[in-house]
Amino acid sequence: MKFSRCIGASMLIILIAMLSMYPLTVQAKKAVDVSPALNDLNHAITALQHGKSAETDYSSFKKWWQNNKTTVSKSSLDASIQLSQDISSASLDLLNGNRAQSIKSLSALRQTLQDYQSGLYGGTTKSGHQSLSSYITELGNAKQSMSQKDWVTAASQVKQLQQDWLSVEGDVVSQSQSIYTESEKNLVMMDAYLADPKMHAKALPLVEEMITSLKPLASANYGMWDAALIPIREGLEALLVIGALLTFARKANSKPAKVWIWSGTSLAVLVCLAVGVLVSFLLSVAAFGNNNSLINGWSGVIASLMLLYVGYWLHRNADIKRWNAFITSKTSQAISKQKMISFAALAFIAVLREGMETVIFLIGMAGRMPAVQLASGIAAGFGVLIVIGFLMLKLGVLLPLRPFFMISSFVVFYLCFKFMGSGIHSLQMAGILPSTVSDTLPSINSLSIFPSWYSTIPQVACLLLFIFIILKERRAAASH
Repeated sequence: MKFSRCIGASMLIILIAMLSMYPLTVQAKKAVDVSPALNDLNHAITALQHGKSAETDYSSFKKWWQNNKTTVSKSSLDASIQLSQDISSASLDLLNGNRAQSIKSLSALRQTLQDYQSGLYGGTTKSGHQSLSSYITELGNAKQSMSQKDWVTAASQVKQLQQDWLSVEGDVVSQSQSIYTESEKNLVMMDAYLADPKMHAKALPLVEEMITSLKPLASANYGMWDAALIPIREGLEALLVIGALLTFARKANSKPAKVWIWSGTSLAVLVCLAVGVLVSFLLSVAAFGNNNSLINGWSGVIASLMLLYVGYWLHRNADIKRWNAFITSKTSQAISKQKMISFAALAFIAVLREGMETVIFLIGMAGRMPAVQLASGIAAGFGVLIVIGFLMLKLGVLLPLRPFFMISSFVVFYLCFKFMGSGIHSLQMAGILPSTVSDTLPSINSLSIFPSWYSTIPQVACLLLFIFIILKERRAAASH
């Protein structure tokens, strides 16, 4: 009952938060056609790269700006201010005759125009809900730069695509988990390829693959089950962690441990909802993108290390004699306070990691489908999680001691392996770790195995530790 009440309360709070976002949804004003301006800037940059004068093309661009400045300002004050700043910088660099700096300034100006064209600016502030169609336009701009071998611009555009991904990932994951995972991986790989002059050419097929896979999703309509699948998909792994911890606490007959675990879980839910409100009312989803990658990255790595310890502890206590000794040698509170705090911390991190994704994904869907369908979808998704959690706890208690500990330890080891890979991948998305890629490494999305030594080496280390723990405990059991 406590499990159902906790999940039910979380669901109610999330429903209220999601529905409160609908009044904020504002129809963006129609953007100005920037194709002539982009054409002028492309010619000006090309001329400078070939040692020629860019005066004619840049003058043509400035005429376009004078004719459209007022309209752009009405469409988006934020875009107008940024364009004015970029134009001032580019004009000054061209006047000083600094060719290299002029190319950089014009490229920055072109990027701002492309962002405006893509719909990244809306109303009087930067839009928090970029459409998937506009994101595909951004991909097309990056593809054009790669096709023209303008690798510097392409690298900048891919960095921007990584930041903007959070604005559209909810659209993608609600329709196809495989396309979502593959696209996120491609963003990291493109960044790595563009950072290495010898591998530049490998980036173009990846951006083409993303465009091809995302286009069919751009015109799709959302339904109730699209919203329902998000909490189910994102919450299942956190549920496995919490279920294993709660079942263990029940087998140890430790009520304080249950309180600590639920406290960590509840605190994580509140933090996720607070972030959701912050993003909805104060920040844009895109502005929060890098912070979300950092949270996912560090929480994944920390949770992985904690799961490694919990997995070892569960596997160790699979021996019935050792378990009985553990229970009888302690007071009625068989689990130490330090261990209960670690359980609470693990529950907090696991729920924070998955809950943050869930809230951000649902924010991305708010305003893009009827409020009733969104609310029904969230309710259905959490309803399924309640049923799964209830069955998990019941079956966990009914299982004999040794099978329970063995199954739980392998589930925890699996999550440890997966969290480590996905956590490091998120840190690469955030730019904390280099986006290096090796063609000799495998790529298995379901296990969060990515073709990078930065994620592969820690995962191999985890795997070797798993094997060592299993062999060690088998030897210990055989000696008894």
